Amino acid sequence: MLRKLIKYDLLWTNRVLIVYYAITVVLSVLTRITSNFTDSAIGDILHGILLGCTIGAFVNTLINAAIRIWVRFRQNCYKDEAYLTHTLPATKAQLYDSKIYSALITTLIALAVVIICFFIAFWNDDMYQYFHNLVQIEDMAFVLIGMIVTAVLEVIYIIAVGIFGIVLGHRANNNRMVISILIGVVLYFSLQTVLLVVVFIAGFFDDSIMAMFKNNPDNSIGFDSYRTLIIITDISYLVLNTGLFLGAKKLFASGVNVD
Repeated sequence: MLRKLIKYDLLWTNRVLIVYYAITVVLSVLTRITSNFTDSAIGDILHGILLGCTIGAFVNTLINAAIRIWVRFRQNCYKDEAYLTHTLPATKAQLYDSKIYSALITTLIALAVVIICFFIAFWNDDMYQYFHNLVQIEDMAFVLIGMIVTAVLEVIYIIAVGIFGIVLGHRANNNRMVISILIGVVLYFSLQTVLLVVVFIAGFFDDSIMAMFKNNPDNSIGFDSYRTLIIITDISYLVLNTGLFLGAKKLFASGVNVD
């Protein structure tokens, strides 16, 4: 049953997202093509416009992926569809898990599309040489990979906050959607503040981290500082994401108020 639930969630979520994926791919290809004609004024202008549109498509793809995940969760569990959903031969844990697994898969698909399209649109010999030289620096490869992992965890964190907000907000009697949004926004910035505090506290035990909070006119912060920062940040995001998903699951299992 869990596998079927995930399949239907993925089909519902991605049947619209595939349009955004296609637009992103087309814009990336056009950006790549026009990059060969920047010697002329018209070609340079057209390339600049397409470049901006492509970057916008990257952001738009990720935003719409998050929105579709939240909409699917709300409509399927709390709106009219919920009357059918909660009659299925599945436990609340299975219903919730299917939404989380499909959300994670959809997020990874959207991120994969963005990464592939980035290479289509912008990758060239100069960029390859730049990154090749960059990773030769000690710890730089770890920092680059760590930044990518951090970005992925950040996107998942945004989705987790939204789902937690929906679950908690729909326990109210009135204005559930408004309350859900407010909870999500407050929770996002509150936990970001907590993350910053955690990093600051870590600075008392690691001088390389504390150096990032002090004046640094000669830009003397080394890669070991960034490496430690990334490790702390990624571990914190893993803890936050796990806590948000499990917390929402516990609330969901305790009862659902269908609109």
